[in-house]
Parts: sequence; C-alpha cells; structure tokens
Amino acid sequence: MKPVEPRATLGCAVLLPDPYELWSYMFVSRLTQGGASLRAFGSAAIGTAVIAAGLVTTATPASATDGAATVTLTVDGVSTSVTTTTATVSDLLTERSVPFDGTDLISPNFQAPLFDGMSVSWTPAKRVYVRDNGVRTAHKVVGTTVREVTNELNLPTGSAKERRRDAYSYEDAQMYGPGGAQLAADAFVRENSVAIVHKIRFAFRDRYLRIERKVVKDRSPLVRSGGIRVLKDGRDGRQHVVYRKRFVDGELTSKRIVKSNVVRDADRRVVLVGTGPNWGGLAACESGGNPNAVNPAGFYGLYQFSISTWRSVGGRGIPTDYGYWEQTKRAWKLLKISGSSSWPVCGSRL
Repeated sequence: MKPVEPRATLGCAVLLPDPYELWSYMFVSRLTQGGASLRAFGSAAIGTAVIAAGLVTTATPASATDGAATVTLTVDGVSTSVTTTTATVSDLLTERSVPFDGTDLISPNFQAPLFDGMSVSWTPAKRVYVRDNGVRTAHKVVGTTVREVTNELNLPTGSAKERRRDAYSYEDAQMYGPGGAQLAADAFVRENSVAIVHKIRFAFRDRYLRIERKVVKDRSPLVRSGGIRVLKDGRDGRQHVVYRKRFVDGELTSKRIVKSNVVRDADRRVVLVGTGPNWGGLAACESGGNPNAVNPAGFYGLYQFSISTWRSVGGRGIPTDYGYWEQTKRAWKLLKISGSSSWPVCGSRL
C-alpha cells in the first residue's frame, strides 16, 4: 500500500485500508525545522485518522453502522438470500443454526466481517474411516466423491509399484459405503464410509503341463471278436505355461494363464476293437504264437504260410520279414478266399 505524502515539517504516513479491515499506522520523523510541540504532533495524528476514516466509508461492515446486510448464504449446496445485522461469518452461521466447526469448508474464513452483497458458503465435513494394516483411524473430509476424498486423504491408488523379477506389488485404497458395498470413483461418499488400503501382489509362476494323448478306437477283423489290441501307443504332449496369481491382503483371489506354448505335440493312441475270428488260437496252434517261426518244410510265420500262398494274397518277401499286423492282414485275405480249409489241422481254432 502506498502511504499518503507526509507534510514538510512532520513525517507521517497512512496505509490504505482493505475492504474488510481498517488499519493504519503513523510514521513520525525527526522535525526538519526547530522543535515542534507535542500539541502539533497530536494535531497531525488526529488529521491522519480522519483521512483514513474517510477512505473506507464505502467498505465499512454492516455492524459498524448498525445497519443490515443482505448476503447469499449457501448451506451444503443450497443457496438462499438472507438479511442480517451480525458482524462476522461465524456470527451469521450461528444465527442460522448452522452446526459448523473447524473441519468444515467455509468460504470466506469464518472470522471474516460481513458486508452487503457478500457470498458465504458452508460445506459440512463428513466422518470417514481409513483401515490400513489393521489399524483404523477416523478423519473429517469435505470431498464429495470417492476420487475427491482419496486425493484429500492422500490415499494410495496403485500407481506406485514395487517390482521384482517374478512379481510386483502395490497398495490400493478402496472406498466402501456404510452398508459395505464398494464404491466407484465417481460415487458419492456418505458419513461413516470406510476406505480400506489393500495390499495387492501379482506373482508369476511357470510350469510344464502334460497334454494328454487322445485315444482312438477302431473296429477291426484283425483282432478276435470282443478283444482289444493296441495298434499305436502314441504319447502325451508337453506344454509350458506361465500363471499369474493375484493376492489381496495375502489371500489368493485369482489365477490364470498369461502365456502358453506347446513344447511337444501329443500323438494319439489307436486301439483296435476286435470283430474277427480267433487269430490268437490259430497262431498258437500253427506256430506257438511266434511270428518268426520257420518250418523246415517251407512254412513261415504265425500262420505258417508257404511262399506261394503268401504271394497269392499280396505279400512280399517272406512272412517272417513282418510282424503280427501284416501277417494277420494276409491271413484275413486268405480266410475270405478259401475259408478255414487253408489250415487243415488248426482251422477249427478260428
């Protein structure tokens, strides 16, 4: 503020008052000429006070003139025009039975003087609780939504993450209403709501899983009726997976696969369900069940084929060059052509 220009014989200055307060000070300097009497000094001081009073006539509070002031009062979002003769914001709130305290949001300050045309607002503070690491504390807040209260209380929002090679963790505050329902970020926060600071942890674990082979069953005349014979054993596959586990306050809440790749494909198992004659009985009689049996008379294999007979049913080489399936396949063709008579002694076993 700029002081008023002082007189030549007496140094004095007055600060300009603001709209709410009237205040001034005087600076008295050494007299520039001869000695001045105390009476002269007193007269200068009185003159200064009169000047100051004239400067603030238009900004004088209503109570200073014993007049009424009309102000706009907003109570918890509801605005009304009121006329009052009270001096300060706190007097007005008391007059209107507004239950304010130091935790409420009051604009302007509750000690500010009132003047005509002024706007006064009061937003009550709400009591909310914060539970962190099992410790519960009470707080007064003036925010209306979950996001506002979270910022007001500086609660964690999960943005600060602590990372490790195979895991990361953070804290995240969730707001719950008085009834226990979780509130969204834009939801209204009511009295006695509770903010719980949860400890969130994500851990990644990898392992190898077995891919079970499929079993295929085929009907075959190369197997005795009612019997089962494995044509192809196959094998199980192998799969590498990475799991992500989510823990909330130390409790596992979810587990899912976030990465997967097949290390080895599964190979199906083929099983033949028999619909044919008693091949086992015939082979036991002819060769003792030995696919490599050779009779010096010129007969070979499980079913003691002669070379000429073997060739007649599509065989190549000699029977003992092949195993059960090829020899039985040729025996089945021979059976369809000439029946069990191809084995005069053992054919009855079929």
